[in-house]
Amino acid sequence: MKRSILAVLAIGVLLSLGTVVMAGTNPGTGIKGTAHDMSSGGLGAAYGNDVGGLDRICVYCHTPHHANATITDYSPLWNHNYSTISTYQTYTDTTDGDVPGSTQHQLNATIGQPGSVSKLCLGCHDGSVAVAAYGNFVAINPTHNNSGATVAGTQYQIGAGGNLSNHHPIGFDYNAVALVDDEIAPSSTALTNGSGMLISDLLWGSKMECSSCHDVHNTKNTGTKFTWVQDTQSALCLTCHIK
Repeated sequence: MKRSILAVLAIGVLLSLGTVVMAGTNPGTGIKGTAHDMSSGGLGAAYGNDVGGLDRICVYCHTPHHANATITDYSPLWNHNYSTISTYQTYTDTTDGDVPGSTQHQLNATIGQPGSVSKLCLGCHDGSVAVAAYGNFVAINPTHNNSGATVAGTQYQIGAGGNLSNHHPIGFDYNAVALVDDEIAPSSTALTNGSGMLISDLLWGSKMECSSCHDVHNTKNTGTKFTWVQDTQSALCLTCHIK
């Protein structure tokens, strides 16, 4: 009898361990352990560990003091070097729509340069700056800067060489497009992940930016690859595109 009870308990323990959600390995569980974790417990070995021996995660992007706020108008205590690319080649559509002679379902908005929030992402992802190029107070203490030399791997590069023409467009007014295109959902549409968030919650001044699809800290998303919505059956795409 005792052996039977112990066996059941052992199986229960194994099953419970098998369902433990580890931070970073699942959507919405935090930045630790994700591809944005540059500590030695994450990708630190590839890009250079945090100098100072504290093995921190946030320091690659943020700092409480001496932040870099010289280029963009959105700098959340930014601690990383900005991209060296000043102008990007943006996405452009063809002249005909999916109905011959019609441009209704083509991008009907002016595409500007990436907004400030997207430029923060591109500081690593366009490959022009080393991932570990952080620390804005070298003149005060040179040992607190880890410029490194390793840039994001090719598979992670977006806008390499300043070319954004073959990526989903950003830097355009979403509402302006939805107004004239009946295959684009209005920004009042709720996300399909049960979060209660609307498309409008993910726009920056009504504009589509990198963070309109991605939650870089892996805290409120329900999809892998930091996406707000898991793209199974193209659910992420179909949040905005009515097909």
